Formats: sequence, structure tokens, C-alpha cells
Amino acid sequence: MTDNDVPRERMEDKKDQVYEDLLNILTEELGVSPTDVNPTLDIRDDLQFDSLQLYSFIITVEEAYDIRISDEQIDKVHTMNDLVDMVCEIINQ
Repeated sequence: MTDNDVPRERMEDKKDQVYEDLLNILTEELGVSPTDVNPTLDIRDDLQFDSLQLYSFIITVEEAYDIRISDEQIDKVHTMNDLVDMVCEIINQ
């Protein structure tokens, strides 16, 4: 099933759920305040993640969704929206 096969409402619901899951990971695993997170937040710059924190976050996301995120994909992720879109794309493959 591709994104084109999924009704728009379902895709938006899925993205909302992924965003909530990622927010929970950030707050529970990494101690980020939920008030500090929004969809346009730059994960590296706004949260000032060093490479180890980013790696830990990505590993937790991979484990939560039983997916693999390549280094090339990680390099393309800057905002929470980017990460949500990427996770949704991977789980829909």
C-alpha cells in the first residue's frame, strides 16, 4: 500500500500518532519538556542534541517502530515534521 492508497484522513491520523509517539520518546527517554517541542522544531539545533543523543533518540525510534533508519535518511532529518514523514514513509513500505 502506498501513500496514494491511504485515505488522507487516515494518513493524517497516522502522522498525528507518530508525532505523539516521538514526543513521548523525547520527553520520557531524553527528558525534553513537551512544551519545548513543536512540529517545526529543529532536532539538532533547537534541542542542541549532540551526536550521541541524536543516535540514542534514533535507536529508540527504530526500536519503537521495528524499523531501520539509514545514516543517509538521518542526515535529511532536521525538524520533527521531517522525522514524522520519514517514519511514516518507512512503515508504509
